[in-house]
Amino acid sequence: MTEPQIVGFAYGFRGAPGQWWHDVVWRGLADRLGQEAADAWMGYAFELAEIHVHPDWHGKGIGRAMITTLCAGRRERSAILSTHDQPTAARHLYASMGFTDLLTRFVFPGGHEEYAIAGRPLPLT
Repeated sequence: MTEPQIVGFAYGFRGAPGQWWHDVVWRGLADRLGQEAADAWMGYAFELAEIHVHPDWHGKGIGRAMITTLCAGRRERSAILSTHDQPTAARHLYASMGFTDLLTRFVFPGGHEEYAIAGRPLPLT
């Protein structure tokens, strides 16, 4: 019998004003797209905070399954996440699941790396 392995982990939560990531992304959206768009995306959003799959397990559907499971039955109207603004496997996965770029070349305060903020309406179909 083989030992169980952890091959990935993911979590998310409903974002709310007063939370650092939520407020920073809301301001970025409001600055670039307007307050109405920021409220539409962030007003009642499920924030996918972390999604990680061990590199040996990439391409096996684990990331997709984790996102699908996390989003199942959620009552929020959108799912939002941030990812490196590069053509990565993660970006490809998110796009294949219907996430669209809301912001690109986004730099979080105090940082220097560029991120993409992506979102999609819920429920996942």
